Amino acid sequence: MIGTPDNPAAARNMGKGKIATAVATLGERIVAGDFAPGLPLPVEADLAQTLDVGRSVLREAIKVLASKGMVSARPRLGTVILPRSQWNLFDHDVLHWMLRPGLVEPGLVRDILVARRIIEPQAARLAATNATVSNRSNIRAAYRAMADSVGDPAASVRADIQYHTAILEASHNAILLAFSPALTAILSAFFQISIQNPDIFPGNLPAHERVSLAIDAEDPEAAHAAMLDVLGYTESDLTERLKL
Repeated sequence: MIGTPDNPAAARNMGKGKIATAVATLGERIVAGDFAPGLPLPVEADLAQTLDVGRSVLREAIKVLASKGMVSARPRLGTVILPRSQWNLFDHDVLHWMLRPGLVEPGLVRDILVARRIIEPQAARLAATNATVSNRSNIRAAYRAMADSVGDPAASVRADIQYHTAILEASHNAILLAFSPALTAILSAFFQISIQNPDIFPGNLPAHERVSLAIDAEDPEAAHAAMLDVLGYTESDLTERLKL
């Protein structure tokens, strides 16, 4: 989970050092609108003092944010905040910052839900046709891990990611499989929202099991329909609580 503004968690791909903390602090503030798009960040000396880091640490943090599409260094203008349309929404940190409780944008959530409906039911359908014995075993194991993780939020999100990734792998479609990192980021970020309703995860287990059983039975249409049920359960909860 991302920390509070006073104690930000380290950016996921940077460990727990000063650079990671500076990245998380700046990233959260950019998402919160503390720095306007098209305008530069404060001068380096002032910003480093505010973050209580050295200039070299700040420069490395800026490089990380640039790799996420959030800032750009411009001659004579300094480091400029880029518009949200250029941010990498497949990045773990960017998604977590944008989906923090209290800052969630309904439009972004709707877009993610639509994208999942386009990709995951078709992946389940293909998995029912293309899955190997090993693929089916991995999906069953991931489902059992989900069932065993109820009550343990960290284990639940790991198992959920493992489950959906296993289905993408079982599709044996290179393009769908390339979506795995993005799906991992999405599921991990969504968990920040769904964890607020403790009934959602266990309540959606039966639909997950139906997907697994349909893939085992080599029934593509049943797998497709069951995955739509999985997504629909989540959508109903998010729609109600976020007023989508």
